[in-house]
Amino acid sequence: MYYSDKPIDLEQNDRLGRNSFAKLLAKSILNLNNQDTFSVGLFGKWGSGKTSIVNMMLHEIELNQQTLPENEKFIVIRFEPWNFSNTNQLLTQFFIRLSNEFRSIQDENLTKIGEALEKYADAFELLNSIPYIGNILSFLGKKGAEEVGSKLKNSIEEQDILKQKEFVINLLEKQSNKILVIIDDIDRLSDEQIRQVFQLVTSVAKFPNTIYLLVFDKDIVVKALEKVQEGSGEDYLEKIIQMPIQIPNAQPEKIRQILLERLEVFLLEYEGIGFQKSHWQNIYESCIAQFMDSLRIVNRLCNTIQFKIASIYQEIDFADLVAISVLEIKLPEVYEWVKGNKPILTGELDVSLIGMSNKTQQDLYNIYFSQIKAVINSKEELAIDDKYVKGVISFLAYLFPYFGYKIGEIHGVYDFNLFRKCNQIAHPEKFDRYFSLDLDEIIIKKSEIKNAVFDASSDSLIDIILRQDDKGNSYDFFKEMQVLFPEILPDRAKIIINALLKVYPELSTEPQNNFLSLPAISLVGYLIIDLLDIINSVDRFNYICNIINTSDVFVLPIIAEVINTIELAYGRFSDDGERHSSKKIISLNELIQVENVFVEKAKQIFIGCNLFDSDRWRIVLGMLERFVPDYTKEYLEQLFVDDKNIVRYLFDSVTVWIGNGKEYEVTNYYKKYLTEESILKAIESLKSSKVLFSMSSDTQNRCAAFYINVTTKDNNISQIAVEQLLSFWKEE
Repeated sequence: MYYSDKPIDLEQNDRLGRNSFAKLLAKSILNLNNQDTFSVGLFGKWGSGKTSIVNMMLHEIELNQQTLPENEKFIVIRFEPWNFSNTNQLLTQFFIRLSNEFRSIQDENLTKIGEALEKYADAFELLNSIPYIGNILSFLGKKGAEEVGSKLKNSIEEQDILKQKEFVINLLEKQSNKILVIIDDIDRLSDEQIRQVFQLVTSVAKFPNTIYLLVFDKDIVVKALEKVQEGSGEDYLEKIIQMPIQIPNAQPEKIRQILLERLEVFLLEYEGIGFQKSHWQNIYESCIAQFMDSLRIVNRLCNTIQFKIASIYQEIDFADLVAISVLEIKLPEVYEWVKGNKPILTGELDVSLIGMSNKTQQDLYNIYFSQIKAVINSKEELAIDDKYVKGVISFLAYLFPYFGYKIGEIHGVYDFNLFRKCNQIAHPEKFDRYFSLDLDEIIIKKSEIKNAVFDASSDSLIDIILRQDDKGNSYDFFKEMQVLFPEILPDRAKIIINALLKVYPELSTEPQNNFLSLPAISLVGYLIIDLLDIINSVDRFNYICNIINTSDVFVLPIIAEVINTIELAYGRFSDDGERHSSKKIISLNELIQVENVFVEKAKQIFIGCNLFDSDRWRIVLGMLERFVPDYTKEYLEQLFVDDKNIVRYLFDSVTVWIGNGKEYEVTNYYKKYLTEESILKAIESLKSSKVLFSMSSDTQNRCAAFYINVTTKDNNISQIAVEQLLSFWKEE
């Protein structure tokens, strides 16, 4: 979900514990007894929750005044000056806003005040400026004052602004209600508009029984005032603000709690996302926490992550994604520097150090310190100090240990293989995915899609899909097809299902376009589920049973995938025991019957075929283990009489890591049915008979890696070691 910066209104929504402060502010305003204009300044940094505090304060004022008669209650008026582009609009709309508020209250005296304020506003509107002498003329500047002078000559009797103002003041003095005018977000205005707002409060709208609550970031306003007038902006504010109130900083622990709660939602939602607890703790404490100083920053960070994570969550480390997103929203200039300095940070083709062999770590630290400081200070308003820059350098050293090693800030072991295995941004092959979020779009003509979905025969559709797969376009082609599925009829859905079942064994299992993309084969099961949902429910069960009964060893895996998806919809066999969002396209009773049909068909197929004849045998084996474990064990024992089947089963127990060359890691998956001794015996037999060398190179490599693991107990086996062993075997 995305998080809004919308201010809160009520105490129960207060996550930062600001309600007590809001109540104190309300009490202070309610207790003001002066009859003259009074100005309260509420100061707070960007994102500190100023508007939320104002909202809770007003709610508290409302509660405190519920039992008071109407003539003793505060009249509250909120004015937003940033809605207006020039002085005339700001001034006239201010008085119109006040007038409308007074006229809306069912009270004769207040209505008169509203009418007087409206005339006051009409005068400004008619003259298109401020026909007022002295300080008010200075509000317009030289040009505006000249316009006023010329118009005053023709309308001094009819539109006497001084008299209009005096009339408003007299009426306000006679009524008993206090007026609270809230002007928020003053720091969002231009420098000149900020000055105009304060002159409005101190001169043009200086009314009795009126309290102004002026809400802004004090530092921004002080700098703005110093740019547009002589003297100190601080001194200027002191003359205007009679009660300065600084919003206390939000407690870091509360912000931390909110952030961690929201980040945990991502971990729960995106199952399989890369997350290492120790790495997260280091990155959070050293890189992330220092920048989480407001709820607004937390909102922006979580929204940025939400935008990024859906497409890449399986290919990144969560801590690194959060950290780089922090840079993006807090220090965008540094974020851009990081994007452009991959070699310096990760060590890939580190041309940055050519000619720097004589540089010490301190020399390199100073070089990059200067670069980072210049990048940050490229925004004049920041002008940060050296301590801040050191914090940013440390941030980068934690995130990129190679960089830290080069500059002498070593915060942990530089383990290149670990970065690769964990998809961390510190690995040069993983770096780019943290920035390139959008996969290249494949342009496919709509006519091709419509022909495939609505018109092509089953054979033609197979040819179309295979051509797209050869081009590396089949994934996008399937997604485009899926959009049109709701428009097709049940008979057409059956034709497409039949084509998908036939084409499935031929589809590439490799990602298309780039390493972040998914293989088209991963979509086939979902496409079939959607198409089955189109078929009439009365026919659906029999149709599913029919495609099972007409399947072979190569189609069986996709049928198993479809059945498994339906099972998840009912919460059957899911890891968490919860129902997933899959479609329940058949009843639970029908699903159980389908499972039985699948098992019997698999048994029938395996009488004359080998489970391992299909490269996608794993899901079929999983289904059989689930429903008929005794049969499965017995069947595998029969298969394992053949040594070739042993090494084919071993295939899944040897993981290949791709980095700077291949590396192999042996898992314990094989131990469910095999032992080290039985596998080594099979490898030795196949090696002696030379059969091993007729098998795929990938199978040979994994056999060699397993052999090295068992004999040396090393579980990080390099491709070089594997090739050396295979070469030795072949020469024996």
